[in-house]
Amino acid sequence: MTQSHQHSQCTGAQACGPQTDTPKPDDDRASRWEERYASVEQLWSGRPNDWLPELAANWSPGSALEIGCGEGADVLWLAERGWRVTGLDLSATAIGRLTRHAERLGVASRVTGQVHDVGAGLPEGPFDLVTSFYVHGGPEEGSLDLVALLSHAAARVAPGGHLLTAVHAVNPPWHTHHARTYTAAELLEGLAEATAGWQVVVGEERDRQATGPDGQEGHRADAVVCLRRPPASV
Repeated sequence: MTQSHQHSQCTGAQACGPQTDTPKPDDDRASRWEERYASVEQLWSGRPNDWLPELAANWSPGSALEIGCGEGADVLWLAERGWRVTGLDLSATAIGRLTRHAERLGVASRVTGQVHDVGAGLPEGPFDLVTSFYVHGGPEEGSLDLVALLSHAAARVAPGGHLLTAVHAVNPPWHTHHARTYTAAELLEGLAEATAGWQVVVGEERDRQATGPDGQEGHRADAVVCLRRPPASV
């Protein structure tokens, strides 16, 4: 989600970026994810997504918003490093696990978990960091529009802050839900208006070997995009 012309400052409920249609809430999607989380004791590995530690390890902690936080590995990684983090997810089970993990790690005072459909909008912010990992949408009509979502997310980034996202550019072979894929160039093009004047910190595909949920080995390629909003003028 690097170009260079002036970007207007946004405060409070003021709109910022292109006037894209806000994604709409999806009760079926929420039900599917809640069922998926409730069917197992732990759905994900408990490790933060690779690109977060790689890129954010040396950033000064501030406020952060994680879109689609799941059981909260990214939220907890940030909170343990001093960030104040709000995590959003469709699943009450996932948010409950995040809350319990935060209490166990002693970072509950810096973590807010919300059961929330981004189709209903995003918290106003501003946030020093907004992240979204593997929130894809699908090819079907009415599916989540990732570029529209990230455009709205960009409006919540504080001056000097970052927008960081990663999605599959090539789905791993064990994926059966046909998530839509994106290249970094597609994301950058789609976000050009919302992030005009921002610095492109990273905008590329990154390949790696990956292990599936049943131990399968396979190839995966991610589109990784990190953009930094210009600091406020002095």
